[in-house]
Formats: sequence, structure tokens, C-alpha cells
Amino acid sequence: MRNPFRYGRRVKGESFFDRVTIKRDILNVLDGGNNVVLFGPRRYGKSSLVGEVLSDLQEQGTLCAEINMMDVASLNDFVSRYAKIVYRATAPFAGAVNQVLGFFKRVSPTIGLDSEGKPELKFELSSTKAGISALRDVLELPEKLCPEGKRMVIALDEFQEVAELGLKVQFERTMRSVVENQEKVSYIYLGSKSHMLQRMFASKSRPFYNSAQKFQLDRPPEEESSAFVTERFKSVGLSISTDLSSKMVDLVGNVPYYIQALGSWTFNAVNGTGRKSVTPQDVEEGFSALYAAERILLENTFQSYSESQRTLLLALATEPTNRFDETYRNRHHLASTSTTNTALKRLLEASAIEPTTSAYLLADPLMVHHLKTIALD
Repeated sequence: MRNPFRYGRRVKGESFFDRVTIKRDILNVLDGGNNVVLFGPRRYGKSSLVGEVLSDLQEQGTLCAEINMMDVASLNDFVSRYAKIVYRATAPFAGAVNQVLGFFKRVSPTIGLDSEGKPELKFELSSTKAGISALRDVLELPEKLCPEGKRMVIALDEFQEVAELGLKVQFERTMRSVVENQEKVSYIYLGSKSHMLQRMFASKSRPFYNSAQKFQLDRPPEEESSAFVTERFKSVGLSISTDLSSKMVDLVGNVPYYIQALGSWTFNAVNGTGRKSVTPQDVEEGFSALYAAERILLENTFQSYSESQRTLLLALATEPTNRFDETYRNRHHLASTSTTNTALKRLLEASAIEPTTSAYLLADPLMVHHLKTIALD
């Protein structure tokens, strides 16, 4: 029996954790020729959602391209990769390589091999180091190569990472000056460092201020999550009570990635037993297996923070708050007010915690479980 849950990669089709309303709204904004910025913590399904949006657009005849900025090593690398994804999307309409060269003088095409050993057109900078001129050239390429009567949408995942490419705010300024004059191309900016991405698009001092419609990807309604779990088990002939599917959702904080992961491990606990229903013991076994699989990553992530940040994370995991008075700091062995505030700021920037109206909460529910486990050891 095939496992009905998918995680760890982009999911689609019946495995996609359906986001009907926000998907429709994003498509409507793009259809109007506008840009979109999508905020949300890691593992909420941003990439899968954007993948579904691009799939729908391609079915409608829109040219689509995407690039993950986490994969980009330098400005040179960005220029080369961006040229390649734009060429791939427009090649069926743009014609011969010579048409690309007519627009793009600083990059030369070469024939290389892809990850499967197949021939692939690549673009290499003719100069040793890219600058503003090369960046502007490649950013102008989509509008120039997109044929008349067609539209193009480009998705830039982990967009906040452009700040690490050397040009810093000059990258933002150059890109904004190019894209605001493009009529055939729209953009989807998304990233997991919500605090940084929001500053880029909400701060009046930043070039991208108010340049895109903002969407916040929150956790889905719990009843929809529970219904999804029930449906996926049902698709392989297994039943689960409403209470137990709700418990699964609650165990992992209603985070889509973890819902899929817990479902997968729980399925493994049932599969092969001959039973046709999921039991509480199966869910407990599934959660233990999920935590064991994630523990090394959780430990490494926790140790990557400074001492003051780790202490604050431990405190918030066991007693969430937004008031760090002397009594609270003493109870949890926190440092001074200034040191605690600095740690809080860094954790917000890293999207390790989320502000709510009543308290700061850890963004990763499994990290909460991990830190509570540590506290009990």
C-alpha cells in the first residue's frame, strides 16, 4: 500500500494541502498585471502554493520561470542563472540563441551538461565580475524576450537573500527601477524570513516599498487540516476518528509540513498490520518516529544560536510571553533587558519566533517539543 502523505519536497495534485482562497487571490492579482509578495515561516507550504499557482498559469498559456535565491552563490551566479531560466521559459517563442545575444552582450551561451548528463544551454559572464550594468541587462531580459500577446510570471524564492549578493540595497534599487517599467512581466517574491521580507516591502526607506500585493500565509483552519488527514487515510482504505485526526493536527501545531510528515510516519505504523483503522498508539508511534527523524536537525539548529538566544528560546518554549520583566528573567535565568531584547530581535529576524497579540511563540512546534524534552532531562 502506497503512503498517501508527501513531505520534504514540493507537493501537488491531491497531495497538495489545498489553499483555495489565497491561491485564487494571488492568481487574481497576477492576472491584473501586478506583483505579489508572499510571507510565511518555513514549512507552511509557500513553495508548494507558488508551484500550484505557476502550474495554473502555464495551463492558461502564461510563460513561467522561478529561481531560489538560496541556491545563488554570488551576483555572477545570479546573472547566469537568471539568464538561463528566462531563456528556458521564452525559447519556444524567442527563437534562436542569436536573439538572446542581441539583448544580452555581457553573457555568452555555452553547451554544458545538466544533472542527468544531458546537453543544456548555459550562460557564462564574459567579464570576471558582474556589476550594476550586467544586473540591469539580465533583469530587462524577460520583458524583451516575452513575445507580444503573452505574459510572463517570475517567482523568486527566498528573495530576502538578495541582500547577500554584494550590492545590498543597490540590487533592490536596480531591480525596482527595471520591473516597475515592465508591462508583460509580473513577479512573485516569497521567503521564509518573514521579518526581513516584510521590511523590504513595508518600509518607506526601501526601494520595494508598496511594489507588490502582500499575502501572509498563516496556518490553515484546523478543521480543514483534520479533514485533510482523514481524507488522505481514506484514500488508501484506512479510517481515523475525527478526534484522532484533530489530535494529530494539534500535536504538530497545525503546520502543513509536519501534518504530512506525522501522517506519513503514522501510516508506516499501521501499514502491514492488517488493521483498517488508525489507533492512538499508531499516532504516538508516528510522532516518536517523526521526532527521532528530526532531532539531529533540531539540535543543530538550536546550537547555531548564541547563548542568550538559546536561553530565551528555552524560556519561551516553556512559558510564552511578551513581557520580559525582572521576575520572568530571573525565573528563566535570562540576561539583562538589553541583552534579552537583542536576542529577541535576532530570533525575529531569523523567523525562529513569531509575535502574537499575547506572546512570542516559537515558529517550529517540534522545536517546542524538543526544548521541553531538554528541560525535563
